[in-house]
Formats: sequence, C-alpha cells, structure tokens
Amino acid sequence: LPVAGVSGDGAALEEDVEEWVRWNDYGIGLLRKGGQGELRGAEEAFQRVEELGRSEGPINLSRVYLREGRVTGDAPEALARAAELEHEAREWHLLWFGGQVDKQNGRLDEAISKYRQVLEGGFAQAKGRGFDFSKDYRVLNELGNTLYQRARQERGEANQAARTALMEEAAEVLHESLRLDPENTTAHYTLQQIYADLGDEAAAERHGGLHATYKVDDNAR
Repeated sequence: LPVAGVSGDGAALEEDVEEWVRWNDYGIGLLRKGGQGELRGAEEAFQRVEELGRSEGPINLSRVYLREGRVTGDAPEALARAAELEHEAREWHLLWFGGQVDKQNGRLDEAISKYRQVLEGGFAQAKGRGFDFSKDYRVLNELGNTLYQRARQERGEANQAARTALMEEAAEVLHESLRLDPENTTAHYTLQQIYADLGDEAAAERHGGLHATYKVDDNAR
C-alpha cells in the first residue's frame, strides 16, 4: 500500500508495483495469519483484486471461503467468476480448489476427477515453467483420502469388490506420497485407517506407529 512521505528510490519502487499485486499480497498475508478478523480483511483485499480484473482475486476468495466453511455458495461462485474473467485463471487452481469444494459438498467422484487432472498436468499455462504436480504430496494425499472416503460409501456385501478396489487404489496413491516424503503424517494416518478397514492389522499397526513417531508433539507447541 502507498506509504506517506516516501521519496527517491522508494517512490520509484512504489510506481513499479502494480496495485493488484499489493492488494493480493496484503490479502495473502492476512489469509496466512488466519484469525477471523484477518480472514475478513483478506476477503476485502481479494475483492479489490477482483475489481481490478485479476483472476487471482476470486481464486483467493475461494481460499478464504473454504477456510470459513462457506462451500455451498460463496466458494463455488468465486471459482465460477474466476473462470469467466478476461484475465485467464490458472487451470490447476480451478481444479485444485474446485476439488476441495466438491469434496466438502460430498461430490467425491467430481473431486477425484479434478485431483487426477491436477496430477496428470499438461497445462498449457504451465509450459516451460518446470511444474510437475505429480510430485506434489499434498495433491496425492487429497486424492488418496478422497478415494478412501468414496470407498466407505460402497456398503454391503454386494459392493465389497468395489470398496476393496477403491481402498487399494487409495493406498497406492498414498504410498506414492510417502515415496516423496517418507515422514508424511497425513499419508501414514490415512493408510492406518485403510489397512484397518481391509483387515491388514500388521500394516495398520506399522503406519499407526510411524504416524505417532512423526507427528508434531502437541504439547511441544
């Protein structure tokens, strides 16, 4: 934001930074701080970014709304506006945050599809930028957990095969996450649940022990 009394090199620097960048960075700082008052301020900052015609505005508004649990109206509406702006939104942002909205609204198949598209990559906007989302353990963890939640919807003996197949696929995805980050507590925790449901007590106990080993000590905080 403009600072009163700045002159010389400081004034020149101020002119070089676009207004939307200042508002967006300010909003991200408030979002990362995370208190209720800060989220309200972040929302106002990102609304200003959207008014300036940048897709980062509604994309980051969706992040605020996800944090606040506003997933039935505000978050999907923000993502829809981002997709329609003349300033083209990044495809992987629309898929990633759209997947989170779908998951929280119980549309697990839609969320799974979006997470898979993120991992597959091939986005024209990412060309030459060195992005490889297949190595992002956060996306792998989300896909693995969503597959597990979807498996749990396959109830009854008639659906046992489908349930097992989804759980085994979820385990495979989470093991890929562990190949990238062997100490990933989210992957170990979900694998503990999966193997317990599959009846593999040894594997469940192993991942439960690793989760206990690597998780942050709450008392140490």
